[in-house]
Amino acid sequence: MYKIEMDKMCGCAKKDPKLHENWLDKTYASKEEAEEAALRLANHANAKWCKKHRFFAYEDENQPGVVRISVEMSCPQDL
Repeated sequence: MYKIEMDKMCGCAKKDPKLHENWLDKTYASKEEAEEAALRLANHANAKWCKKHRFFAYEDENQPGVVRISVEMSCPQDL
C-alpha cells in the first residue's frame, strides 16, 4: 500500500477542505496509482492555490510506500 504525504503545509494547503479527503487520507494499491494521484495534487496546488509556492511530487526513498509532495517555499512572485 502507498500513501501521499506533504512535507510542509502552507496556509493554502491548510485551508483546502478537500486536501485530506481527496488525497492525503487515502491509500493506493500501487506505486503508479499513488504517483498519479500525487501529480494531480501537485498540479491542483500549483493551479488553484495562491501561487506563492511551487509544489512537486517525488518518491521518498527513505520511506518505502510514500509518495511525497514537496513545497518550494521561496517561489518567485512572477510565476
